[in-house]
Amino acid sequence: MNKSLLSTLACSLVLAACSTTAQKPAASTEQPVSAAQAAPAPVAAPGLSAAELEAQKLKAQREELAKKSVYFAFDKFAVEAKYHDVVKQQSDFLKGHANDAVTVEGNADERGSREYNLALGQKRAESVRKALVLQGVPDARIEAVSFGSEKPRESCAEERCWAENRRVDFQHKDK
Repeated sequence: MNKSLLSTLACSLVLAACSTTAQKPAASTEQPVSAAQAAPAPVAAPGLSAAELEAQKLKAQREELAKKSVYFAFDKFAVEAKYHDVVKQQSDFLKGHANDAVTVEGNADERGSREYNLALGQKRAESVRKALVLQGVPDARIEAVSFGSEKPRESCAEERCWAENRRVDFQHKDK
């Protein structure tokens, strides 16, 4: 009886050992991808072409850039020095992607008339547009629009909300 138990145990160990051996991957026909091409690549579904992967990467980069805004002091439209890095990131992306265009969207807080806030939002958008042009982005690839106080991020009558709403947002697209 001990012999059959030992035989069964030995067979089990051999089968278990066989199931965990590493298998050599099949030879790939794809070209190696450089680190610059791979980062920051989104997780792709199997079977996507190189063009589809590049489109996903571009979309992810645009989404990250859209999260960045330039903020303004009350009743001001000059780009402050602390936002020069945001403008630089946007301009670097635009200069590196010749088929990309951007809409800079000026916003204002709720204080002031509708007409005043539209005008202030436009001045803010134009200020950021000019900063992008000074960084080397062709003017034809930038559209400056104003939403005035029509697209608030925050809706309370406090300085923290008003400060969040005094901004320029970036929306990238194919030109």
